[in-house]
Amino acid sequence: MNKTKTYSIIAIIFFLSACSWQESFILKNNLSSAIIVSYSISQVDGFAIFDNQPNIYQSTKSGDINWEKELKIEDKDTSELGFQFALPANSILKFGHLSNDNYSNKDQYFINGRVFNFENMEISKDKFDSFFKKKNGYIAYEIK
Repeated sequence: MNKTKTYSIIAIIFFLSACSWQESFILKNNLSSAIIVSYSISQVDGFAIFDNQPNIYQSTKSGDINWEKELKIEDKDTSELGFQFALPANSILKFGHLSNDNYSNKDQYFINGRVFNFENMEISKDKFDSFFKKKNGYIAYEIK
């Protein structure tokens, strides 16, 4: 293979890998005290949007996720699809994500076999889009 073809293939690979993006589903606790969070997801065939491995991160001063400051979760719900834990003050719960897809509402068609498997979080599945709004690459609900 000549150098021109090799460089072209490498350029295409870098271009395609740069086109990947994530939209994360988050709950922000902007209060000065911890809150108790309970939520559940459903078991689905396909790729679940909401996973059973949530993460909590400290917020930055600007209110974004501080990816370098992950906090420990102590899940009080022993079921596989239910969660209950304290969300510390000024922290962010990341509990789901979409890869290479844009979220508009819970009833949309999701590419790559993604399935909206949120059940409840003190709000029902039907009211999810009333609380969680797209902002800066996140689908977020802020507790103020």
